[in-house]
Amino acid sequence: MKSNPLRKILPVTIVAFALPAMGLTQLVFAHDGDEEHEHEHQPPTAEVREVYKPTLLPDRIVLTWTGDPATSQAVTWRTSTQITQGIAEIAKAEAGPGFPAKAVRVNATSQALLTNLSTAHYHTVEFQDLQPKTKYAYRVGDGVNWSEWFHFTTASSQPEPFSFIYFGDAQNDVRSMWSRVIREAYGDAPEAAFMLHAGDLVNRAEADHEWGEWFGAGNWVNAMVPSIAVPGNHEQAKLPDGSRRLSHHWRPTFAFPENGPPGLEESCYTLVYQGVRIIGLNSNHQQEDQAVWLDKVLSENECQWVVCTFHHPMHSTGKDRDNSELRALWKPVLDEHQVDLVLQGHDHTYGRTGLKTPRGLPQTISNVPTGVSKQDEATGTVYVVSVSGPKMYSLQPHPFMVRTAEDTQLYQIITIDGNELRYEARTAVGKLYDAFTLHKKEGEINELIDQIPETPERRRVPEKPAPNDETKQSMLKSNGVPVVEPSMRLLNPEAVDQDDLCIWRHPVDPALSTIITSDKSANRIFVYDLEGKLLSSHEVAKPGNIDIRGNFPLAGNRVDLVVANQRDDGERLVAFRVDPKTRELVRVDRGDLMTGPNYGGCLYHSLKTDRFYFFSTSEEAGTVQFELKDDGDGQVISTKVRTLPLGKSEGAVADDQSGIVYIAEEEKGIWKVGAEPGDSTTGELVVTVGQDGIQGDLEGVTLTAPNEGDRFLVFSDQGASTMHVLPLDGSTTTKRFTIDGVKETDGIDLTMTPLGDKYPNGIFACHSDEDRCPIVVTPIERIHEALHRE
Repeated sequence: MKSNPLRKILPVTIVAFALPAMGLTQLVFAHDGDEEHEHEHQPPTAEVREVYKPTLLPDRIVLTWTGDPATSQAVTWRTSTQITQGIAEIAKAEAGPGFPAKAVRVNATSQALLTNLSTAHYHTVEFQDLQPKTKYAYRVGDGVNWSEWFHFTTASSQPEPFSFIYFGDAQNDVRSMWSRVIREAYGDAPEAAFMLHAGDLVNRAEADHEWGEWFGAGNWVNAMVPSIAVPGNHEQAKLPDGSRRLSHHWRPTFAFPENGPPGLEESCYTLVYQGVRIIGLNSNHQQEDQAVWLDKVLSENECQWVVCTFHHPMHSTGKDRDNSELRALWKPVLDEHQVDLVLQGHDHTYGRTGLKTPRGLPQTISNVPTGVSKQDEATGTVYVVSVSGPKMYSLQPHPFMVRTAEDTQLYQIITIDGNELRYEARTAVGKLYDAFTLHKKEGEINELIDQIPETPERRRVPEKPAPNDETKQSMLKSNGVPVVEPSMRLLNPEAVDQDDLCIWRHPVDPALSTIITSDKSANRIFVYDLEGKLLSSHEVAKPGNIDIRGNFPLAGNRVDLVVANQRDDGERLVAFRVDPKTRELVRVDRGDLMTGPNYGGCLYHSLKTDRFYFFSTSEEAGTVQFELKDDGDGQVISTKVRTLPLGKSEGAVADDQSGIVYIAEEEKGIWKVGAEPGDSTTGELVVTVGQDGIQGDLEGVTLTAPNEGDRFLVFSDQGASTMHVLPLDGSTTTKRFTIDGVKETDGIDLTMTPLGDKYPNGIFACHSDEDRCPIVVTPIERIHEALHRE
């Protein structure tokens, strides 16, 4: 056989062959050498810090409005900090290439934004004194480094026909799965006047790479079609005290009107486009203030059509969801003034009402007329909830909704022409799914004509259960990830944000076992029985993670020790023992288990030395290991033994049998580190963010016990509201599942040992970032079934 001289140069041979049935060509890469080295070389992973770092060239260019769309246009863009002065140039667009010579320069206002990846400069220009109904060309830069030229067209100063595009939540897998939706929508409506986003543009408020994905999905479309957006709950960043604030990205990124209530600048506002009033509300904050403001705006409105948008729905389409307090505040105002169309998000399903909806029951608010409470059911208002991204929930249908959908990515095109408003909802592949027309009638409510296509509603169909296996009735799939139906949510009147938990197993009667939760916002630790009844409540200043270990030597006995990190009023650990007779927690420390900065952590029992430790994680100061022991008087004392140099971490779990601790560095992955004080502080990254479908913000971590069969590491990917199961046999591939209705999970725990007749195989329990953040309990056999079906 003749030798191939190319093989001396190229270590990889590329072979292409056609797949005629699919119209595709497949590339096969064959390594030179033995087959055993076939998987030796893996492609490198793109680092988000590099992919989304700002440069000298403008990016994240977006058109918005702060004033009259007929005579003004705002544009914002991003550069590296090397660019200190932004500049835009604008001219009337022409058919020939000579228009740049006529361009006018406008200096930008600039501000720095420190993100989790870098520091960037954001620049905003407001083009003023433009001519209505005119196409302009513009570019942005610094005088040397320029963007390409873009076009936009100013609005008419008079009512004229126009269309716009409405998107529900994009939120998750934006680059991968939402890009197709916004691009399909633009292809269907290239002359759209603007794009309206009803909140949850991203999943994590301060994750710069997610904002990068959002801008990458729309790309140059954002620079040519203006955006109107309101913030969702995922644009709210969580503060150390558990409260939320608007993302630091919002105001540098978008230039919106500042005509809303004080404190809600650029997140609650109104503008008029060609005779149609658009109102955007921030449903996350100052809801009473906005009710008063909304009533005033609508009372003074002279526009024929009114479209209102906000994130949290008046009538939730997501299972087990309801915004009753918000509905009581806002819906009477919306109905009183016969707002034509209300566009919402949040529930990751689709639901559209007719003109008749249940009346809102108002709360007492000063300065809002009492008459707004007296509403007939037929108000002329159509309410829509939609979703454009891939994250899906189970549907909660209502009898007054005329069209609904599950597991469907959608966009909506709304056209307003004189006395007529036409609405179309289209799927991600452009197929018509819902449609109606509203007609204005003098002195009467709108006339609605439904034009729903003759296609069945897209609804989930549970897989048929196997004989004598009721758990299979709860098994659904969302985006290929099995969805498991929970059995119980733990809540009580004091609960605000139950962030973490541990499970205590009764030594005699497993049915008397308890679930112990920590609530950092309520400053309480709660104890529940397996029926969901609150047994006791204990005051702790902002408790973080909580963990339990048996056989701790204390006052001459062996006790079950519960330890939590306290994040306020002096950062420290708090220790309790469980009284098996009463199931009460008894405090067993003097309040002096000081840790320095802490964020979370876990307990570890060394089977080599019979010593006990707590690993205290932190946002900045690494992870500190403390030894815990009896001071001789029945109180727990601590001694610092070493520090592990890890980044921002909260969740952790220790494997007592193997002497390993697993620590979740939120934006990087899960580290495997020796748990003994003398072990190396250098760890091995066994789970990597960005691989195997893991989005990041890793939070809860737990393990199956040695006596529960094969060993597994289970962790929550808060960025995707998904649980991952990693076999501890050297495997690097995880299986996934999600709990129905659960989102942004923080703490988790499980046991696969029997807990009485109700839970004969054990339970999985997890935090859910929904209203008042319950702990959600699921029988373990349902998760077994999900994993076998993935």
